[in-house]
Amino acid sequence: MKKTVIIGAGISGLSAAYFLKNPCTILEEKPYAGGLCCSFYENGFTFDCSGHFIHIKDEEIKSLVNKLSGGTDEIVRNASIYINDLFVPYPFQASLAYLDEKTKKECVDGVLKRKDVDISVKMPFLRWSEAMFGKGITKYFMKPYNEKLWSHDLMKMTAEWTGPFVPRPDAQSIIKSAYSKSRQKYGYNSTFYYPKKNGCQALINGFVKNCKNIEFNSKSSAINIKNKTVVTREGKKYKYDNLISTQPLTELIKQIKHAPASVKEAARRLKCSSLRCVNLGVKSSKGIPKILKNRHWIYLPDKKIPFYRIGIYSNVNSFAAPDKCYGFYVEFSSAGNEYKNCDNVIKDLKHAGFIGKADDIIAANIVDMPYAYVIFDNEREKSLKIINEWLNKNSIFTIGRYGAWEYSFIEKNIIDAKRLAKQLSGAGK
Repeated sequence: MKKTVIIGAGISGLSAAYFLKNPCTILEEKPYAGGLCCSFYENGFTFDCSGHFIHIKDEEIKSLVNKLSGGTDEIVRNASIYINDLFVPYPFQASLAYLDEKTKKECVDGVLKRKDVDISVKMPFLRWSEAMFGKGITKYFMKPYNEKLWSHDLMKMTAEWTGPFVPRPDAQSIIKSAYSKSRQKYGYNSTFYYPKKNGCQALINGFVKNCKNIEFNSKSSAINIKNKTVVTREGKKYKYDNLISTQPLTELIKQIKHAPASVKEAARRLKCSSLRCVNLGVKSSKGIPKILKNRHWIYLPDKKIPFYRIGIYSNVNSFAAPDKCYGFYVEFSSAGNEYKNCDNVIKDLKHAGFIGKADDIIAANIVDMPYAYVIFDNEREKSLKIINEWLNKNSIFTIGRYGAWEYSFIEKNIIDAKRLAKQLSGAGK
């Protein structure tokens, strides 16, 4: 029977191990499982590595997540865009009635004056947005928000990432939204799920209980495709018939001996942005600030505000914060792991009203993610084709957000892992 080695005990690696019928070993560089889906606990607060709220449509995956995590809550999304001191319900392009008259008129005019062009996700994102939503919506939300999110030139990015992530109401619905406040829910995350206790870690723990062979503190450092071995930083060697990697694709290629120059060059052309998540736990005698009350997350396109999104853990799950406290995260993006604009994050939050002036910070931590958002440009697809064709010929398979070098979410990670596990289990018969 064929042996599989899996690099990474995040959601994708654990899912692959869960569904594999053949023997497998997971190599995890950290002393715990979860990757960026792990949770941690400080002074009574539960923090994730930024928002890992679970969006699921597939009923089988929904049932699995509910079982493994010990129960989930189904939550109706309450997300907003904070612009010009106003809260506009998400998505912006279907909520124009909440804007001031000048901005609203400009957005409606932009829709009416759109050029008649063939719209393709291969277009530069800015051109795609203008063709899809008009210049007003692009000017006030799509451009400033996505510049903050991606930290990349939007004319050098395609719109291929938009997929399920950017709702696309038709022109009639957009214009109608300027004159009546619609209750229609748009987007793949209009409802989402979250474990009843212990954050996203509850799901990770459920997977771990079903995975027999996880080697913690084991970081892969060298992969030999000729004798099919993985050597860890600690010096241990593991033989495999099939190798599944969930680590960043660029890191994987660096570790492989005898990788051809064309594959190495393709990997060098892959780009991504970095992310810093600042988690804060706050004690308040007056309760959560009105600006945060009942909201799950807030998009912040305003360039004067250095962070691009805030998510409120304690509004998603009451167990995420002690009594008379609230917990939330703030996200900053960077092109290269430099976050000069978040030195005064608490001061900035208080100035904007996201923390009460008399409130006390009783928990704070920072999670840096060197790999955060994969950049979709004209090089990505060509590079992935070169890399994956060569990897697959050598019995190496990549899954997960960074392994597959894509913009994905937990449900897709589990489904992709299940599909690959079925393929490899069948190959082992």
